[in-house]
Amino acid sequence: MKYTKEELCIIWLDSFTGLENRHKRELYGHIKDSDGIKSVVEKSRDYIVGNCDQKTFDTLTAAANNSYLEFTLSALERSKVKAVTAESEEYPTLLKETACPPLVLYAKGNTSLLNSDCFSIVGSRKSLPISVKFAEDYSAALGKEFTLVTGIAEGVDAAVLSTALKTGANAISVVAGGLNSVYPKENYALFTRVAESGLVISEFPPEVTPLPYFFPARNRIIAGLSKGTLIVSGGKKSGTLYTAGYAADYGRDVFAVPYTPDTPSGAGCNDLIKQGAVLTTGPADILGYYGKEEKKKEKQDLSPEEKAIASALDDGEKHVDKICALTGKEIYEIMPILSMLEIKGVIVKSGINVYGLTRKYSEE
Repeated sequence: MKYTKEELCIIWLDSFTGLENRHKRELYGHIKDSDGIKSVVEKSRDYIVGNCDQKTFDTLTAAANNSYLEFTLSALERSKVKAVTAESEEYPTLLKETACPPLVLYAKGNTSLLNSDCFSIVGSRKSLPISVKFAEDYSAALGKEFTLVTGIAEGVDAAVLSTALKTGANAISVVAGGLNSVYPKENYALFTRVAESGLVISEFPPEVTPLPYFFPARNRIIAGLSKGTLIVSGGKKSGTLYTAGYAADYGRDVFAVPYTPDTPSGAGCNDLIKQGAVLTTGPADILGYYGKEEKKKEKQDLSPEEKAIASALDDGEKHVDKICALTGKEIYEIMPILSMLEIKGVIVKSGINVYGLTRKYSEE
């Protein structure tokens, strides 16, 4: 990987993970008028000693050499990670406009997506099945017009990425630790597939292990990359609200799915709507907001038995026993049909043996 002199200085500087971002930004200010790494450190001596300590200055001085820089670059090459710095042409313009953009984005995949038309979809890790289904429906429709941006957690994040992979949409996954320390580990296979067909990024060097406070900070990148953000689900204290907050602070559009008052995992969405987020009940709302039209799918071709069950659910969710009563069938006859309707995306399971029509199907 070839980097300019300025990019190399930034990669060197960012490798000191114990140095706070505000201090790195101060040193970054000396890079353009410096003759190299040693010059950056020397010009920053008073600041480093005064705002950090003598030990930090000594550490930086000792590492201000080509050997340390080559060691850092070799680590990136071994991990097949590209460093997109604040001075790189590929650095995302929208993110650069935010209050505290990372000096480096460590990336695997198609970095040209960083400056594509991005829209983020996020939600709680512990979402209801219906919320996960919402995420899939929005992703399928919005992925035809935007690059989808999300995290890598189970629940909504995984649903967004899996849908993008299935439909061929572009997707960016922003992770909270280094790219060699993906959390949760259960989603490593999904992470790998996104890296191959889309893009995965982090503000941390590859070997950095994620810490709890990395996650809310990571959300500023998700919001910063995107022209708009959809909150699919989230309780009153959900981490997804950080993403919404960052998006609002950046002057980006915030959308939220409404929930009934007795749904704890949707309480945060309802609060956002009260605070001015755009209420959305389907992808067409968001596409229309941006002057685009939803590309309609043909209505599902259902068998007579499948149509009978869908008709039984027209007026709301029902327990399987009620569905049996309305269709005149036994439970052993009903269950295979329910499974097929789930696969077709016509119904969704919202509780123990409770089913309802997906919003998308009911609107067709």
